[in-house]
Amino acid sequence: MQTSAATLDAARPAKRALPIIRVTVDARPTSMLAAEPTSHTLFETAEWLDAVAPRAWAAATIEDNGRVLARLPYVMKSRAGLRILTVPPLTPWLGPWIAPDSGKYPTCLSREHELLRRLIGQLPRVDAAVIPAAPEQGNLLPFYWHGFDLTLGYTYRIALDAPLEAIWRGAEAKIRNRVRRAAEKLVVSVSEDIDEVGRLIVGTYWRQGLAPPSILATIARILDSPALKAHREMLIARDQAGRSHAFALLAFDPRHTIYSAGGADPFLRASGAQSLLLWRAIERAHGRSAVFDFEGSMKEEIERSFRHFGAVQTPQVTAVVARTLLGRGYRLLARMRASKRGDTAAPPK
Repeated sequence: MQTSAATLDAARPAKRALPIIRVTVDARPTSMLAAEPTSHTLFETAEWLDAVAPRAWAAATIEDNGRVLARLPYVMKSRAGLRILTVPPLTPWLGPWIAPDSGKYPTCLSREHELLRRLIGQLPRVDAAVIPAAPEQGNLLPFYWHGFDLTLGYTYRIALDAPLEAIWRGAEAKIRNRVRRAAEKLVVSVSEDIDEVGRLIVGTYWRQGLAPPSILATIARILDSPALKAHREMLIARDQAGRSHAFALLAFDPRHTIYSAGGADPFLRASGAQSLLLWRAIERAHGRSAVFDFEGSMKEEIERSFRHFGAVQTPQVTAVVARTLLGRGYRLLARMRASKRGDTAAPPK
C-alpha cells in the first residue's frame, strides 16, 4: 500500500549519515561536530543556542581531564527587575546531560546525583528558574532536594526503526484519510520563505484571538544560520493556485527529528494541510533520524492530534523554583499565561 498519495515537489535529499553532534564546554562553544556527544538533542548544542539566544546563553559544565561529564545550558532573562533562568524561544528543553557510565545501577545513580548537585551549584542566583529537562533525562531528584518543584509534561514520539509502511498503518484511519485527501489538492515543498511563515503564524494566533508571539525573528535566525543548514528544514503546503496553507519547521540530528514550530492559514484549515505536513515530515525523517518527536503539548486537542498519528506518550520533567517573593509572583503569572497561550505547532483538531 502506498503511504502517500503525492510526492514532494522538491527532490527528497539522499539518505546520509550525519555527524554525531557534540559541543565543547565553554559558554561559547564553536562546533557540534566531534566524536562524542554532550547533548541529548540539537536544542542543547551551541549552533542552535547561538541562533535562538544569541549572546544570551551560557552552560554549567563539569569536566575530568578534558572530558565532559555533565552539562546544563541555560538562558538568563531580566523582566521587570527580576532575574529569571529559563529556555529561549522554540527550545522545549536544555538538558541536563550526564555522560553515560558503566557499572552497577546504585553506583551509576549515585554518580549522577553528585554530578547534578554540582551542576545546580554552578547556576547563577536568580529570582526564579524554569529548567525543562530533555525526555532522555528522567532523573531530576537532586533538583527537588535543592528546593525545586518537579512538574510533569508529555511529548509524543514515533520510533523510526520500523518500515515506513508500518508507521503509516499505525496511524488512525481518520488521519490517513485526511492525509490522502490533502495530498490530492496540495503539494509540500522545502521552502526558505520567511514572509509566508510570518503570515501563517499571525493567522494561527489571530484565529485564537491572541497576539502573535515574537518568534518570527528567531525562525529567521534559524534559517539564516550556516551552522544549522544541515540540521533544519522548513516545509510549506501549497495548493495549485499557489496559496500557502500551512508550514512546519523541523530541527534534526541523527537521533531526533523534532517538529519545532508550525502554523496554518485560518481560512484554509479544512484542507488538512497540517496533517499532510506532519506525515511528510515523518517520511523525510525516516532513515535520517532514529525518532520523530512532535515536541509535545499539554493542550487536550493538540495531544489528541499527535496521538492519532500512532505516536507514543513520552514523559518530560521540568524543575521550577521561585527564590524570592517577586519570583513567586512571576511564576504565578507565567502559569496563568501558559494556560491561555496558543501553540504555533498545533495541528488541526
